[in-house]
Amino acid sequence: MVSPLIDATSVPTSDVSVAFLINDGAFRGRFVRLTGSVSEILKRHGDPAEVNALLAEALVSAIALASGLKYEGVFTLQMQGDGPVNVLVADVRSNGHIRACAKYDPERLAAEVARKRPDGKAPHLLGGGHLAFTVDQGPDTERYQGIVELSGGGLAESVHEYFRQSEQLESALKVAVSPPPAGTDGPWTAAALLIQRMPEEGAGRIHTPREDLEDDWRAAVILLGSMKDSELLDPSLSALEVVYRTYGSVGARLVQAKPIAAVCRCSRAKSSRIVASFPIDELRNLSDDGRVRMTCEFCRSEYTFTLEELETIVRESRPSPPETGDSP
Repeated sequence: MVSPLIDATSVPTSDVSVAFLINDGAFRGRFVRLTGSVSEILKRHGDPAEVNALLAEALVSAIALASGLKYEGVFTLQMQGDGPVNVLVADVRSNGHIRACAKYDPERLAAEVARKRPDGKAPHLLGGGHLAFTVDQGPDTERYQGIVELSGGGLAESVHEYFRQSEQLESALKVAVSPPPAGTDGPWTAAALLIQRMPEEGAGRIHTPREDLEDDWRAAVILLGSMKDSELLDPSLSALEVVYRTYGSVGARLVQAKPIAAVCRCSRAKSSRIVASFPIDELRNLSDDGRVRMTCEFCRSEYTFTLEELETIVRESRPSPPETGDSP
């Protein structure tokens, strides 16, 4: 697992998830900013800008949510809907490795983007469906999953709806995404700021009047809303500066930071096992010049296998037939 960074001066300005406390620990928060890692993921896919923006938003939202959990494994944010973008997946390993992918209908996407909207609202790309959050810590553990219907707005609105419907801590989330300048191959930047209200006994404020607690939380949410997208995205502002600009007046301190990197979990060995799970006759029909190719949906890496290789893998993966007759 990536060692957490504690010294605020050593925290990078991007590709990092930073945990902080405000109001003497009454509220906790996470600030996430991605540049190199999100740009690397989006470049691999080559999707339209509108899909890239959704993927970037999903990644920083997933990291902000995952960093508040204690887990060893994979946290996955997955959207399935009936809009032009029908599948969106972003997962975050506990070691800070991230990946993401999307599936969409090019024709429907182009039509929705081109459609004139008198209300000035952004294209409606997700449609109806659901948003799921899953924590998978391995085969010997029970998976946790939370599901919420897509709210009809953007991805961030659906995350808010999840918090309102679930038994999670009262939360507020702000997400910002910036594409490269038009006509350039520059980097994308995405950022998220999440605050959550801690249980009163855990925050050491059990004797604080409830009215004061409510006022403090409302003030924290208002301060979050006042934060400009440009401040969240500005690579010249450190995480400490972003947090202090917003919450310095009520007391804020960084408690942990974790580097984030774009790393896929695919491999030739994993791909061979998946391909070899198909009947060999079906693989022959799928082959091209005696070769079967498999492309990772997340990083677009391509793995090529000959039919001879796959037949060998299938034979070696089959259990040996039981012995018969008396033992010598």
